[in-house]
Amino acid sequence: MVDRTIKSSEPEEQEERDQLLSKNFKYPVSIGYAALVTGCVFGFVAFGLIFFEAPLELMFLLSWIVVVPLLLRLGYKYGELQDMAWDMAVASFEPNVVLIVIGAMIAVWIASGTIPMIIYLGLKFISPKIFLLSALILASFTSLATGTSWGTLGTVGLALIGIGNAMGIPSPMTAGAIICGAYFGDKMSPLSDSTILAASVSGTDVMTHVKHMLWTTVPAYAITAVLFVILGLRNISGVYDTSTANQIMATFTQFYRFTWLEFLPIGIVLILLVKNTPSIIALMIGTISGMFVAVFHQQVALKTLLDFMVNGFVISTGSEFVDILLNRGGIMSMMSAFLAIFLALCISGMLDKTGVLSVLVNPLIKKCGNSTFRIIACTAVLTYVTNAIGSSMLFASIVTATLMKDIFVANRIAPENLSRTLEDAGTFGAVLIPWNSNAIYASQMLGVSPFAFIPYCFLNYITPVIDLIYAKTGFTVKKIESESK
Repeated sequence: MVDRTIKSSEPEEQEERDQLLSKNFKYPVSIGYAALVTGCVFGFVAFGLIFFEAPLELMFLLSWIVVVPLLLRLGYKYGELQDMAWDMAVASFEPNVVLIVIGAMIAVWIASGTIPMIIYLGLKFISPKIFLLSALILASFTSLATGTSWGTLGTVGLALIGIGNAMGIPSPMTAGAIICGAYFGDKMSPLSDSTILAASVSGTDVMTHVKHMLWTTVPAYAITAVLFVILGLRNISGVYDTSTANQIMATFTQFYRFTWLEFLPIGIVLILLVKNTPSIIALMIGTISGMFVAVFHQQVALKTLLDFMVNGFVISTGSEFVDILLNRGGIMSMMSAFLAIFLALCISGMLDKTGVLSVLVNPLIKKCGNSTFRIIACTAVLTYVTNAIGSSMLFASIVTATLMKDIFVANRIAPENLSRTLEDAGTFGAVLIPWNSNAIYASQMLGVSPFAFIPYCFLNYITPVIDLIYAKTGFTVKKIESESK
């Protein structure tokens, strides 16, 4: 394999690259002070996340009391810093609106029976012979439909871990299959906050980002599926107790009228997104179509449905497990992610426009040179480091993208390559770090130690390796044309 590097054909192109990376800032910043500011800010955020389990959005808000005084010492006025924060935060407008729409849509799709229907069919067709593969696929579809790996782990994941235990399959294997499926769906769903964020901070469109990830994720998913088939065939032990799955399906059929209509909303959204319809428009149409199914097919009162869209779907089925599975969604459920993205970009804007991040990145640029492989490999390493420091995949995406975005642009590497690496290494890598909030949550939901299930998270290992292979060979690494840069 030969490393594909970007070589300037003309001196003007090299000069343009240098100018892009050498921004002029009002006040000079030494590398020592830049490291101090960045370390204090992100160290403060990480401290709150790790030791107090504080919400990410709260720590970014409180970090203003750290970052503002440090930047004021450079000579900036508070009004200037506020403008810098706002200019960057404006970039979060579209993804945050998408998050709000998604919150309403999830509640509507539960009321319409769309999401319950997907779970119902998955549970109905589980085969003991290929249980691990079935767990992988069911978790994948659930996360794709809901856009949340945590929601999948805390609902369908609980059912699957119980069924796997009844079948005699080691729980770490079952947990690995569930986690791989849950994070695959979270990564590939245009409804996912991590997917939207990765596209936003990288400067690319959500659907362009999702399509570009197919090149790395699909081959890795196929390999992962084969591995789980082999493990399942080796560890299956006779007949298993299907009472948990049967209870869920029986409760669903008691409260929902299942027909082909439940697939109408999700079908409409997928068709619109494939045709490159703007995400907000496609999701709004999917929400409205779900409202029609909920009102006219499931007989949900319109006033009740409107309340669901704001505060989340609420139902009392008599089954505590099913209630946990269904009671979710709503605009208010997205406020945490909304604020985290907005406030994090405010902080990043101040650090970026004062030159703090540029000063830190310059030595990194010299190490990477103009090698596509080194740039992408460095991005992957940064996502693991920031995941370990911040204990959050959202934290890792924001910090890494802020540090690496200009390097990608300067070397004419399209932004979807950056967003893909953020997900291949960052989203998938979060659950591989035992003290990361994602690994801790998965452990709590599934009742399996992170050190036990991590070896079976095949998809999370394989995908970044494929990403690096592509970076080395240049395969699927899109470039920015000179005239459109």
